[in-house]
Amino acid sequence: MFGAELVVVLLAIYLGARLGGIGIGFAGGLGVLVLTLIFSN
Repeated sequence: MFGAELVVVLLAIYLGARLGGIGIGFAGGLGVLVLTLIFSN
C-alpha cells in the first residue's frame, strides 16, 4: 500500500513540475484527491 501511495505522490510532483505555475497547485490537488478517494480505509 505504501508503495502505491508513494507512486501517486511522485506522479503528482512530476506532473506539477511539468505544468509549472498554477499547474503545481492543480497537480497537488489531484494527488490529494486520489489519495483520499482511492487509498482511504
